[in-house]
Amino acid sequence: MNSSKVKRQFDRTARLLHWVSAPFFIVALAIGLYFSTLDYRNDKVDYAAFVEVIYWHKTFGVLVFALVFYRLYHRWKNPPPELPADGPAWMQIAARLSHLSLYALIVVLGVTGLVASDIGNYPVKLFEIWAIPQFPEQNRELADSIFKFHMWLGNLAAILVAIHVAA
Repeated sequence: MNSSKVKRQFDRTARLLHWVSAPFFIVALAIGLYFSTLDYRNDKVDYAAFVEVIYWHKTFGVLVFALVFYRLYHRWKNPPPELPADGPAWMQIAARLSHLSLYALIVVLGVTGLVASDIGNYPVKLFEIWAIPQFPEQNRELADSIFKFHMWLGNLAAILVAIHVAA
Protein backbone atom coordinates (compact mmCIF):
# COMPACT_ATOMS: atom_id res chain seq x y z
CA MET A 1 0.00 0.00 0.00
CA ASN A 2 1.31 3.41 -0.92
CA SER A 3 1.89 5.47 2.26
CA SER A 4 1.74 8.73 0.29
CA LYS A 5 -1.88 8.02 -0.63
CA VAL A 6 -4.20 10.70 0.74
CA LYS A 7 -6.65 9.49 3.35
CA ARG A 8 -10.13 10.39 2.05
CA GLN A 9 -12.40 9.22 4.86
CA PHE A 10 -12.46 8.40 8.53
CA ASP A 11 -11.44 4.82 9.32
CA ARG A 12 -14.01 2.18 10.24
CA THR A 13 -13.43 2.47 13.99
CA ALA A 14 -13.88 6.26 13.94
CA ARG A 15 -17.11 5.91 11.96
CA LEU A 16 -18.38 3.19 14.31
CA LEU A 17 -17.59 5.27 17.40
CA HIS A 18 -19.33 8.26 15.84
CA TRP A 19 -22.50 6.34 14.98
CA VAL A 20 -22.61 4.54 18.34
CA SER A 21 -22.16 7.68 20.41
CA ALA A 22 -24.24 10.08 18.26
CA PRO A 23 -27.66 8.53 19.07
CA PHE A 24 -26.81 8.35 22.79
CA PHE A 25 -25.72 11.99 22.72
CA ILE A 26 -28.80 13.14 20.81
CA VAL A 27 -31.18 11.28 23.15
CA ALA A 28 -29.39 12.58 26.28
CA LEU A 29 -29.45 16.07 24.78
CA ALA A 30 -33.14 15.86 23.87
CA ILE A 31 -34.08 14.65 27.36
CA GLY A 32 -31.95 17.38 28.93
CA LEU A 33 -33.44 20.09 26.73
CA TYR A 34 -36.92 18.88 27.60
CA PHE A 35 -36.17 18.88 31.32
CA SER A 36 -34.68 22.35 31.15
CA THR A 37 -38.20 23.57 30.32
CA LEU A 38 -39.73 21.98 33.44
CA ASP A 39 -39.92 23.26 36.98
CA TYR A 40 -39.30 19.83 38.48
CA ARG A 41 -39.81 21.14 42.01
CA ASN A 42 -43.35 22.17 41.08
CA ASP A 43 -46.16 19.90 42.25
CA LYS A 44 -47.56 19.79 38.69
CA VAL A 45 -44.63 17.65 37.49
CA ASP A 46 -44.84 13.89 38.05
CA TYR A 47 -41.63 13.59 40.06
CA ALA A 48 -41.47 9.79 39.79
CA ALA A 49 -41.69 9.99 35.99
CA PHE A 50 -39.11 12.79 36.02
CA VAL A 51 -36.65 10.67 38.00
CA GLU A 52 -37.27 7.65 35.74
CA VAL A 53 -36.44 9.58 32.59
CA ILE A 54 -33.55 11.52 34.14
CA TYR A 55 -31.88 8.18 34.93
CA TRP A 56 -31.84 7.51 31.17
CA HIS A 57 -30.43 10.98 30.51
CA LYS A 58 -27.64 10.24 32.98
CA THR A 59 -27.02 6.74 31.62
CA PHE A 60 -26.71 7.95 28.03
CA GLY A 61 -24.65 10.93 29.17
CA VAL A 62 -22.19 8.73 31.04
CA LEU A 63 -21.90 6.39 28.04
CA VAL A 64 -21.12 9.32 25.74
CA PHE A 65 -18.71 10.76 28.31
CA ALA A 66 -16.83 7.45 28.49
CA LEU A 67 -16.85 6.96 24.72
CA VAL A 68 -15.49 10.44 24.04
CA PHE A 69 -12.20 9.57 25.72
CA TYR A 70 -11.78 6.52 23.53
CA ARG A 71 -12.77 8.61 20.51
CA LEU A 72 -10.14 11.22 21.37
CA TYR A 73 -7.50 8.52 21.90
CA HIS A 74 -8.42 6.89 18.60
CA ARG A 75 -8.35 10.25 16.83
CA TRP A 76 -4.90 10.95 18.27
CA LYS A 77 -3.59 7.56 17.10
CA ASN A 78 -5.47 7.70 13.75
CA PRO A 79 -5.66 11.31 12.58
CA PRO A 80 -8.75 12.24 10.58
CA PRO A 81 -8.55 12.71 6.84
CA GLU A 82 -7.27 16.00 5.50
CA LEU A 83 -9.88 18.51 4.51
CA PRO A 84 -9.99 19.32 0.79
CA ALA A 85 -7.18 21.75 0.04
CA ASP A 86 -9.29 23.61 -2.50
CA GLY A 87 -11.89 24.61 0.13
CA PRO A 88 -11.97 28.09 1.59
CA ALA A 89 -9.72 28.65 4.61
CA TRP A 90 -12.66 29.81 6.75
CA MET A 91 -14.46 26.52 6.08
CA GLN A 92 -11.44 24.48 7.14
CA ILE A 93 -11.10 26.53 10.32
CA ALA A 94 -14.84 26.21 11.02
CA ALA A 95 -14.72 22.42 10.53
CA ARG A 96 -11.81 22.03 12.92
CA LEU A 97 -13.32 24.38 15.50
CA SER A 98 -16.72 22.68 15.39
CA HIS A 99 -15.19 19.24 16.00
CA LEU A 100 -12.97 20.55 18.78
CA SER A 101 -15.93 22.38 20.33
CA LEU A 102 -18.15 19.29 20.25
CA TYR A 103 -15.48 17.14 21.88
CA ALA A 104 -14.83 19.81 24.54
CA LEU A 105 -18.55 20.25 25.19
CA ILE A 106 -19.07 16.52 25.63
CA VAL A 107 -16.26 16.40 28.20
CA VAL A 108 -17.45 19.49 30.09
CA LEU A 109 -21.11 18.38 29.95
CA GLY A 110 -20.06 15.03 31.43
CA VAL A 111 -17.99 16.61 34.19
CA THR A 112 -20.64 19.19 35.14
CA GLY A 113 -23.43 16.60 35.07
CA LEU A 114 -21.52 14.14 37.24
CA VAL A 115 -20.24 16.75 39.70
CA ALA A 116 -23.63 18.45 40.11
CA SER A 117 -25.37 15.09 40.54
CA ASP A 118 -22.78 14.02 43.07
CA ILE A 119 -22.71 17.11 45.29
CA GLY A 120 -26.46 17.58 44.95
CA ASN A 121 -27.04 14.02 46.16
CA TYR A 122 -28.77 13.02 42.94
CA PRO A 123 -27.43 9.51 42.30
CA VAL A 124 -26.20 8.51 38.87
CA LYS A 125 -27.43 4.99 38.19
CA LEU A 126 -26.43 3.39 34.91
CA PHE A 127 -29.35 1.52 33.36
CA GLU A 128 -31.04 1.97 36.76
CA ILE A 129 -28.82 -0.82 38.10
CA TRP A 130 -25.28 0.30 38.88
CA ALA A 131 -24.86 3.46 40.97
CA ILE A 132 -21.71 5.50 40.54
CA PRO A 133 -20.23 6.02 44.03
CA GLN A 134 -20.82 9.47 45.52
CA PHE A 135 -18.68 11.68 47.72
CA PRO A 136 -20.15 12.38 51.16
CA GLU A 137 -20.00 16.19 50.81
CA GLN A 138 -23.25 17.70 49.59
CA ASN A 139 -24.10 21.24 48.55
CA ARG A 140 -27.46 21.58 46.79
CA GLU A 141 -27.00 25.31 46.09
CA LEU A 142 -23.70 24.71 44.32
CA ALA A 143 -25.22 21.71 42.53
CA ASP A 144 -28.09 23.90 41.26
CA SER A 145 -25.60 26.48 39.95
CA ILE A 146 -23.59 23.79 38.19
CA PHE A 147 -26.79 22.31 36.74
CA LYS A 148 -27.71 25.73 35.32
CA PHE A 149 -24.31 25.89 33.64
CA HIS A 150 -24.78 22.27 32.47
CA MET A 151 -28.13 23.24 30.90
CA TRP A 152 -26.60 26.29 29.22
CA LEU A 153 -23.90 24.03 27.77
CA GLY A 154 -26.62 21.63 26.60
CA ASN A 155 -28.29 24.45 24.68
CA LEU A 156 -24.96 25.35 23.10
CA ALA A 157 -24.38 21.67 22.24
CA ALA A 158 -27.79 21.50 20.54
CA ILE A 159 -26.82 24.44 18.34
CA LEU A 160 -23.45 22.87 17.47
CA VAL A 161 -25.04 19.50 16.70
CA ALA A 162 -27.54 21.21 14.39
CA ILE A 163 -24.68 22.98 12.59
CA HIS A 164 -22.70 19.71 12.43
CA VAL A 165 -25.66 17.82 10.92
CA ALA A 166 -26.36 20.65 8.47
CA ALA A 167 -22.75 20.77 7.31
